[in-house]
Amino acid sequence: MMNLELYKIFLIVAETGNITKASEKLNISQPAVTKHIKNLEDYLGNPLFIRTKKGVVLNEYGKTIFLKVKQALTLLEEAEKEIGVYKNFNKGTIKIGISTTLTRRYLLPILELFHKEYPNIIIDIYTDPTKELIKKLKNGMIDFIIGKFPNSKDFDLEYKKLGTTKYIFVYNPEYYKFDTKLSINELDRYPLLLQEAPSNSRDSIERFLKENHVHVEPKMNIASSNLLIDFIIMGYGIGYVTKLYVEKELKDKILKEVKITPNTESISYGIMSLKNNIMTTQTKRFIQFLNENCNNML
Repeated sequence: MMNLELYKIFLIVAETGNITKASEKLNISQPAVTKHIKNLEDYLGNPLFIRTKKGVVLNEYGKTIFLKVKQALTLLEEAEKEIGVYKNFNKGTIKIGISTTLTRRYLLPILELFHKEYPNIIIDIYTDPTKELIKKLKNGMIDFIIGKFPNSKDFDLEYKKLGTTKYIFVYNPEYYKFDTKLSINELDRYPLLLQEAPSNSRDSIERFLKENHVHVEPKMNIASSNLLIDFIIMGYGIGYVTKLYVEKELKDKILKEVKITPNTESISYGIMSLKNNIMTTQTKRFIQFLNENCNNML
């Protein structure tokens, strides 16, 4: 393929109609301009100009080439400008899969900071169940997922850990007064609130109870983590929740943790993305931003 610079020189010569003027505009010598035009003509196998005493004029073949090259270089310049816009984070869309609860209790403060720094980047949030989000990820509908890592890893995905949390039992101390340490066998003395199946937390508590040969009938089965936390705050009972989701309530002493023996399981959370997938500059920057700010949100 011919050097792109030769086509750019060809355009300047054609537009000025004069080798001297073209050399001045290009800031190279006249012999160099003449040589470059000769090289291009040799490559194309046809002369491009008619030489006159006043300068050079495009022949019919040269006029055809001029229009094509002009169009191509104009498109290339527009593409370079567009790339510059994306590189400078002045444009772009990031599509994130994440649960509603994690969005509200974890991601929103980070999104607020990111939007202040990059106001022209659009963030699309998808809050389907994890299995549906993974399907969307594999179909290219979203860029990555933020969430708790499942027990069984998908070999098509990469997992980038952001932190560790655990499932805990919490209650509102205004409604219940007891020692904050309980044996798992004592759980059936208190009203237990659980998230409905299918959910990661429901799978976890059922596995935890089964491993310890304990059967407890929940007082309430609640559709979402957010609603579950709301019912616990209202004093309906002891709830099994992800600690990450109630950090603020624990810090403000609205809720209190019940220490259960044996200990509940720890879980990792972070970013799930497709292996060998090439991410946009905007997506890479957001993930970097997430790493820089996630600990400040907890």
